[in-house]
Amino acid sequence: MLQLQSTSLLVAASASLVIASAAAAAIGVRQKQRRGVWWWIAANLGLAGALAAHALEDQNEFLAPLAAVLALQWPVVTLVGMRRFFARGASTLPPWADALVLGSSLLGVLAGWYLPWSAAVQSQVLVGAMLTATVYAALALWRLEDFATTPTLHGLLVALVGSALVQAAWWAIASFLLVPEATGLDLALGAWLAPAAVALLMPQLALVMSNERNVAQLRASHRKLRHMVEVDPLTRLPNRRHFHELAAKAIQPSQELTTVLVFDVDRLKHINEVLGHQIGDEALKQIGTVLRETLRRRDVAGRLGGDEFAAVLPRTRVADVEAVITRINTRIDDRQVAPRIARVFLNVGATQMLASETLADALRRAEIKLETERDKRREAEALADRMADSMPASEVMPALAEALATRRGPLSTSAGLDLIPIGEVVPANAH
Repeated sequence: MLQLQSTSLLVAASASLVIASAAAAAIGVRQKQRRGVWWWIAANLGLAGALAAHALEDQNEFLAPLAAVLALQWPVVTLVGMRRFFARGASTLPPWADALVLGSSLLGVLAGWYLPWSAAVQSQVLVGAMLTATVYAALALWRLEDFATTPTLHGLLVALVGSALVQAAWWAIASFLLVPEATGLDLALGAWLAPAAVALLMPQLALVMSNERNVAQLRASHRKLRHMVEVDPLTRLPNRRHFHELAAKAIQPSQELTTVLVFDVDRLKHINEVLGHQIGDEALKQIGTVLRETLRRRDVAGRLGGDEFAAVLPRTRVADVEAVITRINTRIDDRQVAPRIARVFLNVGATQMLASETLADALRRAEIKLETERDKRREAEALADRMADSMPASEVMPALAEALATRRGPLSTSAGLDLIPIGEVVPANAH
């Protein structure tokens, strides 16, 4: 009666595995299956064959070793499928250890069939080999790099550990509390059915893990698309819309302690005409790199469009902005794309935000400062050119300083900055 019941259980489990594996294979044919899934399906079909062979081994003596081989492959082949599914991750247990464990288990079990051992001892060897392979598969699964980030692997680990515990408990109960020879009890039954129960979960786990991978790829694609929408591809700075979003958050804690800067590239059109748009684009790219490397983490910089850039510096007074501009200036001089032909030069407007104004208003005030200082600088350059044509070189700078003092009053720090050669960054003081 017990033998009939164990045979029925084995046949039922085998049929269930075949049906589940066939369903998984049908889904794989209709959809693109990921690496490793077919290994799980093959392992399940092999285990189904092992169950059927073990149920019928009384009819043919060669079915017993065949059943052992087909059963012992399941934990290791399933592990190989996991390694392939998570191929990008590493593991502390090398793949060659899988072949070593499987080969030694198979050799031990097959040797038991050809040595003069009793059927009980042969069954105990089979149980020990299956238990060893299951514990190894659980350990290797735990050591996968993706284990910490994939909840499904946690569930599979629990299932494998549970299978090992059931196998050990069945072996202990059958060996010490029952008498297999007297009752006709199948001593290795636990070594067959416990893995089969886990194997029945594999098609569902495969679908869950494939879905997790699809969701992860969709999220990565969403992040990539968001990056493309929010970041200027040339300078890798936030575009106008994203800059306003980030800047609005950055200035919230202390708006009145925030300095707003607006930059533009002086005579970028001339650079494009003389050297070509490729060099002009490279100059813009270098400016983006300088701003990313120079500003602090809490500062926000962005490209407003064309050759115009902006930055907000929280907890920074406009009186202290000259040090920031000096750092930017130094980095730009180190990255000149054509220093002897057309040096990159930034016009800068700086202003302190007011507690009652919006960011757009502050940017507009900074733009006005930029335009004003840019016009003054160009007037000074034109005046210097006219003077250079009509007097000795040694008298140009004193005369230019006197002219500036006559036009604007005594020579101030702001007026002195107008005399900086092209290639430097010129700050505009806020009122």
